[in-house]
Amino acid sequence: IYLINLVISQGLGPATFVLLFTAINGLTEWISSLLKDITKLYKESLEISAVREFIDYEEPFKYDQGLSLDPDPNGDYEIQLRNVSFIYPGAKEASLKNINLTIHPGEKLAVVGLNGAGKTTLVKLITGLYDPSQGEVLLNGKPIKDYNRYDIYNHFSAVFQQFSLIAGSIYENIGQANEEDMDLNLADSVIDKAGISEKVESLAKAGHTKLVKDVYEDAVELSGGELQRLMLARALYKNAPILVLDEPTAALDPIAENEIYMHYNEMTQGRTSIFISHRLASTRFCHRIIFIDQGQISEQGSHDELVKKNQSYANLFQVQSRYYKEEGVVI
Repeated sequence: IYLINLVISQGLGPATFVLLFTAINGLTEWISSLLKDITKLYKESLEISAVREFIDYEEPFKYDQGLSLDPDPNGDYEIQLRNVSFIYPGAKEASLKNINLTIHPGEKLAVVGLNGAGKTTLVKLITGLYDPSQGEVLLNGKPIKDYNRYDIYNHFSAVFQQFSLIAGSIYENIGQANEEDMDLNLADSVIDKAGISEKVESLAKAGHTKLVKDVYEDAVELSGGELQRLMLARALYKNAPILVLDEPTAALDPIAENEIYMHYNEMTQGRTSIFISHRLASTRFCHRIIFIDQGQISEQGSHDELVKKNQSYANLFQVQSRYYKEEGVVI
């Protein structure tokens, strides 16, 4: 506008007009490019700051400095929680409050309760993924914080609600290793036990079939239920002394979930197992059930004992059973 005004009012010549216009346009593009680069650098600096913060974050666990403890699939392990409380950073209230719990060797324990009651938090404390804000967690009488944390992790075959896939074959996702380093016969066995063998055998490359389409063009996509069964096979392949299932069958229907849990009951005889489910009927086979309510253990006992008490567990079981009845028989 300024140049056009000079042309009209002061008779600016065409050549000078073009020269100045080109210069202004070039300066504008240069400034725009500079601002764009500054914005990009600012964004990248924030990402680098997050990485540096992670690197500099004080490690709360012991690894090589901790006590060594090799897992024994046939060993006896007792887990104790003494006056354990846990509060997430920034939270106003504790998710778990003064939990006292002993999980005996070979016991099958079910953890049930409403959403947000603290079930998953409890399991992550038991498996050593979290350290309690107060109290302590012990394995065979010793605080787990004294052990090499990698050794603690090796004692658990855990399947959580959220899991990740490896950009590799079905076998590699089960063994979390290269196929040449795996026992493929064992992998086929756990695939069958997890109830996904029919799907795997229907694929052209069977267990060698690649997953994750973002990496492999010929990869297949499994359904939500099939992925959960795959994670169950992963847990079986690890063959750790203690099994933890944190609602891994949420994408399955109640009957399919019950079948898988019964399979696990049969396959883990004599091993300590912890089952979390919001469907109470799926955990009736457990030796003991604890009902979590507002971060505390409000009830515990066998399924029949809790039903007879006619409290929160019994009420919730009755509400759920209305939806899973077939000709008067609870599924």
